[in-house]
Amino acid sequence: MAAMVNGWGMKVLVDANVLYSRTFRDWLALLYLHGGEMFEVMWTDDIMAEFVYHLRKKNPFLADAQVGGIRRRLEKVFEAGRISGFTIDPSCDYTDPGDAHVHSAAVHGQVDILLTGNTKDFREMDHLTYEVYSADEFFELVDDSSPDAVLAVTREQLVYHLRRSTDSRVSLPDMLVRAGAPAFANRVRKHLQTVDINELLT
Repeated sequence: MAAMVNGWGMKVLVDANVLYSRTFRDWLALLYLHGGEMFEVMWTDDIMAEFVYHLRKKNPFLADAQVGGIRRRLEKVFEAGRISGFTIDPSCDYTDPGDAHVHSAAVHGQVDILLTGNTKDFREMDHLTYEVYSADEFFELVDDSSPDAVLAVTREQLVYHLRRSTDSRVSLPDMLVRAGAPAFANRVRKHLQTVDINELLT
């Protein structure tokens, strides 16, 4: 299993199916910002285009700010992580040819981790130069390495959702479970036990 190191020691390429989830997107960006350069988020134009395509397809009536605007904000936050100039290796035995651009970018960008919702297909490939993680697994790894960062993001997320909730019933763990991160949800639940909500909202 990969281990977090100080500095920009961990390059993490994020697949479109992870970016598509607002829950994962928010946690990833906030952990990046609070992580003290624990990891660098990598991306490609193809991955961003795929993410935006599916977001628009699912939400045909959203304004540009709610679709393209999300991409622009992500690219600004993760500005240093753009991978370009890769070529596709047609000789690889891809379980899904649609994954070829992701694998090729990961190799070209010399990433340490591929963060994807499609772990099975990538793990079936031979001689990978990177490790494959689900969002759930990766967020657990971050919590192992920097629980203070996870606690800080937990507090920030809780305030954000409480202030926008109409009935004050907010469950960050439930949101994570619904997104597909039950193990990390349990980590967040433990962090929440140390949080004073009244203090947060004053």
